[in-house]
Amino acid sequence: MVKLSIVIPAYNEEERIESTLLDYLRFFDKAMKSDYEIIIIPNNCSDSTADIVSQLSKKHKSIKSKEFKYYTGKSGALIEGFKLAQGDLVGFTDADNSAPPRSFFKLVEGVEGFDGAIGSRWVRGAEIELKQPFMRRVFSRSFNFLVRFLLGLNYYDTQCGAKVFRGSKLKRVIPFLGKTLWAFDMDLLYQLKRKEAMVVEVPIHWKDDARTTLNLKKASFQMLLSLVRLRLMYSPFRFLVQFYDKLPESFKIHH
Repeated sequence: MVKLSIVIPAYNEEERIESTLLDYLRFFDKAMKSDYEIIIIPNNCSDSTADIVSQLSKKHKSIKSKEFKYYTGKSGALIEGFKLAQGDLVGFTDADNSAPPRSFFKLVEGVEGFDGAIGSRWVRGAEIELKQPFMRRVFSRSFNFLVRFLLGLNYYDTQCGAKVFRGSKLKRVIPFLGKTLWAFDMDLLYQLKRKEAMVVEVPIHWKDDARTTLNLKKASFQMLLSLVRLRLMYSPFRFLVQFYDKLPESFKIHH
């Protein structure tokens, strides 16, 4: 068993995955020697992401991968990565290196005395290298208010793509995680809350990749639906979700 497992889902990341992995390897080889592993989950890629990862894994024993040629989504890829993880601590980050390795290591240090540490772009001490557009920031804060109100998750930033948890705690909630499109982070934190896990929010250095695009209108609708669905699943009205899931596809909301 190693001390730390870092899970990275990857969908068509041929332009960025190698530089991200080399950055993480250089940093963690010094910080943790051989006491860590990086697990890459290429998911339904139509480019050379899986080939690049395969070649790197042959050169670096810290890199492991499992490719899925069918669509599992980011949430499904993370769940599969968690199952493979051998670390005392298990975390995840994005393939675009938005959370540089030094920032991720702050979470590893910050988890001491807690069951988990999540990166936050909205608490005092956070550093944002490239600011998000104004409307995206407005949506982020509005969405955070709804998350706090509906799920009782008292964090400033549930959606930051850098988190670390104790492996023993994480393994307990994996069976309860649903493969949701946008609600995975909220689902994970909510399941940990139900297990009375203590999770701390840590200010992080974050740099959005300018090449990353987001359809704000579409994403807003998807995230709202995911949040409402998650709340209903853990309420007396969960029958509504069960009823909806049984409807023919033609009657469902497509977004």
